[in-house]
Amino acid sequence: MTEGRRDAPRLPLGNMRFRVEIEGLPGSGAVEVFFPEARIAGGARKARTAHYGSLIVRRGLTVSRDWYDWWDAARRGKRPPKKTVRIMLLDAAGDDASGWLFKDAAPVAYQLSPLNALGNEPVIETLELAVGHFAADSGAPGGSDGRNSPPKRSAGKRSA
Repeated sequence: MTEGRRDAPRLPLGNMRFRVEIEGLPGSGAVEVFFPEARIAGGARKARTAHYGSLIVRRGLTVSRDWYDWWDAARRGKRPPKKTVRIMLLDAAGDDASGWLFKDAAPVAYQLSPLNALGNEPVIETLELAVGHFAADSGAPGGSDGRNSPPKRSAGKRSA
């Protein structure tokens, strides 16, 4: 075992290598993720519960309409279609290093970046999701608690 590998558990992970998996949708191609704030509410007499902010994912716009279609189904339906979202942080070798599992995620906002005839930047598609449950994810098949999570994908498929 080399010295670098022995120290690896103590070294901070970079934020640029990750994969976003959304249950039932093909590879996301996400380029940016904003994690929700998680707060504990309640007091001595009330049960303590966790409240979550929005999970925001962004990707370059492609011909795929899967994010828009999910948002559109949520705005048209009485009960928004909920999915499980897994975000895996990858180490320098491209292997799963750390992850987070967001259950009961449903779209609450959809946005496209501005068009600019003088620019040459990609159009960015943004999906804001309300989440019902959040947990650390080991990356093992079935997620951290083994229930209702998408299957683990190979480390070779990366979003960024």
